[in-house]
Amino acid sequence: MTTTSVPVPATQVRSAVPSLQAVTVAGFIALTLAGLAGAGGSAFAPAWAIAAAVTAFALVLRSPAGFLAFVTSLWFYTPLVRRVLDLHHGFVPANLALAAPVLASSVAVLTVLRSAREMRGVLFAPLLLVIGAITYGFLVGVLRNGMVPAFYAYLTWLSPALVGLHTALHWRRYPVMRDVFLKTLAWSLAPAALYGIVQFVILPPWDYAWMVATDLKSIGLPQPFSVRVFGSMTMPGTFAVVMEVGLLLLLSARVTGRLPSLVLGFIGLLLSRIRTAWLGFAFGLVIQMLTQPVRKLPRNWITLAVVGLLSLPVITLPRFREGIASRFSSLTTGREDQSVRSRVMVARAGYALVLEYAEGAGLGATGSATVAAGGAGIRNFENGLLEVFYLFGWPGGLLFFAGVFGIVVQGMKLADARFDEFASAVRSGAAALLASLLISEIFTGAPGTLFWVLIGFGVSAHAHNLASGATMAYRARLHAHAR
Repeated sequence: MTTTSVPVPATQVRSAVPSLQAVTVAGFIALTLAGLAGAGGSAFAPAWAIAAAVTAFALVLRSPAGFLAFVTSLWFYTPLVRRVLDLHHGFVPANLALAAPVLASSVAVLTVLRSAREMRGVLFAPLLLVIGAITYGFLVGVLRNGMVPAFYAYLTWLSPALVGLHTALHWRRYPVMRDVFLKTLAWSLAPAALYGIVQFVILPPWDYAWMVATDLKSIGLPQPFSVRVFGSMTMPGTFAVVMEVGLLLLLSARVTGRLPSLVLGFIGLLLSRIRTAWLGFAFGLVIQMLTQPVRKLPRNWITLAVVGLLSLPVITLPRFREGIASRFSSLTTGREDQSVRSRVMVARAGYALVLEYAEGAGLGATGSATVAAGGAGIRNFENGLLEVFYLFGWPGGLLFFAGVFGIVVQGMKLADARFDEFASAVRSGAAALLASLLISEIFTGAPGTLFWVLIGFGVSAHAHNLASGATMAYRARLHAHAR
């Protein structure tokens, strides 16, 4: 049996002089700290968003893994930066700081343009269908909702998919991209989760001011021990999804800082009180256990047991236990639960809208883009499946889910998850996100970025393992055992 080697860029000798990328990132961090201290006034938010795009531009071609780490961290922490800025300079519904991760992620289009020829293969075809559907929604949105809201919504839907393509197209760097991404999760998840715990106990002034200004009843009362934890992100649902996926990916990873992230992330997931994320985590865990090699299962079960034991001293405290236990008990009430009845009503109303807008309402009709449209539209659709058909209509919706279905079928056929632990974790994380599609939108924002990055890593792992001979070696072992 012969194997092929994967062509990767040669390792460069480290220089004592900081690279342009390192200087740019350091400058962005310094700028962020200055803004958090109150510098810049109301002009800081747009300047910060532009600086994020410039930093991403400096990274995307010279440091692909660094670019992925940068945009992932931006999606995790930008809402917190926005709330601190609001406290300094006054609440702004359409704070331009929120454009930072969108603009930075959109820079991934440079990777796509640079490697466009590689997308002719079957592995990339489903993603191209998704991009085609999003573009259709943009064209309809321009006609129905105006250029500005449609274009902003176009970027919010397209940019996460572009980051996923960036990840997939750098399949030759798969081991480096994987390791950097896992380190980013390990070192980002723990602070975000710890902040969520502090938020539950203390509720910092910027979070209090934001809760009062937005008057969102669904995230609890603006007081300690009464808030549904949203951590460094915008909503409890987004926070819970990030914790859920992070836990699934870090469970079998070999990376420094994994255990504190798992323990704090598990506590944060419980404090979010998002039952669908709890169920999604359990579903993803089952998928991961079924697809990974049997020899890996004892290690994972031991890790889960250790995480549970280390979490107990916190989650059994009376003020922590009350909210968690009440949400757990509601899982068995079914139709008696007010939240379930509310979601059924929302689904019925959403279905009626889908029938009314057969050609699609167009991008800009939902989400944060409605602010640019003067508030016209639906801010929170609460059903990802119906929202896709509402925005893209039946033509675009069918095209979009044809791409997603193609990705799922393709992922089920790949053998990588049987010998590549990370490929298995990636598949379980994507499955957990898809499981919550009926009650939340998972294709934009931090959840969308995680989803498309996981898809990108699935493609990347398959291409790298095939080219390096790992897949052939695995099949040879199976053939030898069958004899």
